[in-house]
Amino acid sequence: MSKNDIIQMFYTTSSSFTAERIFLVMCLALAVAMVIFLTYRFTYRGVSYSSSFNVSNVMILLTAVVIMIMISSNIVISLGMVGALSIVRFRTAIKDPRDTAFIFWSIIEGLCIGSQNFRLALVSTVFIAIIAFLLSGHANLYKRYLIILRGEGLELAAVEAVFQGRRYQVRTMNTTGASTEMIIQLSGIKTIDQKLLEQLNQLPGIQNVNWLLETGESLG
Repeated sequence: MSKNDIIQMFYTTSSSFTAERIFLVMCLALAVAMVIFLTYRFTYRGVSYSSSFNVSNVMILLTAVVIMIMISSNIVISLGMVGALSIVRFRTAIKDPRDTAFIFWSIIEGLCIGSQNFRLALVSTVFIAIIAFLLSGHANLYKRYLIILRGEGLELAAVEAVFQGRRYQVRTMNTTGASTEMIIQLSGIKTIDQKLLEQLNQLPGIQNVNWLLETGESLG
């Protein structure tokens, strides 16, 4: 290989990417992006679903495909893209680590399709989507509740007698004069039922019973 041949490699644009092929690649990328979109939508278990973030996953994947097509077409362009992308800084705060995983998933699938590794992209997308659906069901299978009891003269032994046969833990117990407040964590496959609430409301000195499902998510 002569010196001129090496120099020519840096200025030759690949002709394998015709308009028809680019369109087919982008359509395949859109199909994969929609799988990611639907996976995020139906496996989301938080309290504030963001449709704009989910749409962003689709746009990230399509953009990654375009970048890979440009990089694979010309060496000079690929070097320029490395320099251009290295100065990009993202300042958007990601509150849920799961969202970061979906962003990374979109980027990786976009790189696979852009580099024409179609089989790897399709198989990995289906496999990861199935795993995401299976793991999302775990949150519904095992539940945790926080039960807040307030009253006068509440006795811990009487409260614990109500929770016999269940997996529970007394998280806090505050007493101010005659007033007592208890926070109890109830966990397991069983869901909280009306019978348990009725038994708690019948405790001597009970004033009110509040409960909430603990998911680890926060608003805002």
